[in-house]
Amino acid sequence: MEINLKKPTKKQIIEYAVIGLLLIATVIMFLGLSNNKFSFRVNNTNNVSYVKATVQEVISQDLSNKTENPYQTGKQVLSVKINEGDFKGEIIQLTHYITPTFQLFLKQGSNVILRADLSQGTDPFFSVYSYNRTFPIAIIVLFFLALVIIIGRKKGFLSCVGLLFTMATIICFMLPRLYEGGNTFAIIFITVLLSASATCFCINGFSKKTVLNLSSILCGSLSAVLLYYLFMLLLNFNGSAMAEAENLLLISYSTNLNLTGVLFAGVTVSALGAVMDVAVSLGASLSEIKDLNPGITSKELFKSGMNIGRDMIGTMTNTLILAFAGGAVATMLILISYGVQFHQLLSSNFIALELATGIAGSAAVVLTVPISSAINSFCFKK
Repeated sequence: MEINLKKPTKKQIIEYAVIGLLLIATVIMFLGLSNNKFSFRVNNTNNVSYVKATVQEVISQDLSNKTENPYQTGKQVLSVKINEGDFKGEIIQLTHYITPTFQLFLKQGSNVILRADLSQGTDPFFSVYSYNRTFPIAIIVLFFLALVIIIGRKKGFLSCVGLLFTMATIICFMLPRLYEGGNTFAIIFITVLLSASATCFCINGFSKKTVLNLSSILCGSLSAVLLYYLFMLLLNFNGSAMAEAENLLLISYSTNLNLTGVLFAGVTVSALGAVMDVAVSLGASLSEIKDLNPGITSKELFKSGMNIGRDMIGTMTNTLILAFAGGAVATMLILISYGVQFHQLLSSNFIALELATGIAGSAAVVLTVPISSAINSFCFKK
């Protein structure tokens, strides 16, 4: 059987090179984050480190009766071998306490993370921090990436590249600069621009669709920011309304961290994925319609985009609203236990934040439909 191997065009070679650069940039950003020395820490961790270890033996244990309480408490005396750091290879004995909120039952062979307190002038003190979840997390991530690649093939691989670059941009670029008190809106804009550009390029390469999708995403994300600002004015809250405000204020005193900017960054990132989904899917549909019917007018193309978008709106808005609702379940249960009254609940900072974030993100998805339809119909006009 004869196999025809097509020689890649100059354009394809450049696109492959850009994909390679995105992967290299992702690695560099993560390596840079690991070596980043932030200007301020709430706690001094110079004398504290976390090391991998393995339980060699459970010497003894004293646990409460599980029939009396669904959450067992007690303690275990363990023999543990340290696997890294200055004490690598040493076997130590420690007492591990089990509480209702720390249900960590260990057995021989359990891989754990130890907290090592190495304060000067005292003997090292070790305690169990958690299971060592490094390997299971790596397996879960690799499973997801493999699933995307197996089903999506080339497009799936390129989607993974875009996803990894987006995560690196958020974690390694946006968060450190917000932490150090950088210009919030400049940071958000650059983050959205880099993430959307990489994602659109990985999907469509150097093409007109990439530019149109990127334009739609930027406009959709901007609408999320503007709506959130409007909701903040209407509901009369700012960054100090966050549950984490106390800890963030401590940071802001030393780094000029903008608490309200954190809110804007959060709503933009939460809406970005859904906005990209709608913009790219709608752009692909309208491009296909234009290819199949070259004589279609801009008005007809816009109408087709709106018809397609209306079917997407229902599921995408549900996705965002339910995502925020799901994250609020635990807090809502706690509020119920305190007997919070209905009008008190509606006026709480918690509801104001969740409502503004959920609706601003969902509204941005809805607005992306006419935005994307208008941009594509205008640029694909006859």
